[in-house]
Amino acid sequence: MQGRKQAATVDVSRYLGVGLTWALSTLLFLWLGTLADGALGTRPLFTVLGAFVGAAAGFYYMIHHLVVVPGREAKALRQAERESDKGTPRG
Repeated sequence: MQGRKQAATVDVSRYLGVGLTWALSTLLFLWLGTLADGALGTRPLFTVLGAFVGAAAGFYYMIHHLVVVPGREAKALRQAERESDKGTPRG
């Protein structure tokens, strides 16, 4: 039972971290866009652009860490299992 709780905690913390990274990257670039608009007088051009760039960067991070990395790990695990199966005699 302890192992399941620990695995659930690890999963929750990973997903929470990815979600916070997405939100914080969006807010950071939104803020930078607001600063740029204030300095250049182009409101709301860079504010909107910053929000989209931040959201895109956060989305890329999310896809990479929730889809690409686990896919690579699963592929490496399957490859290791195939190699270990070749070394064991059958029959």
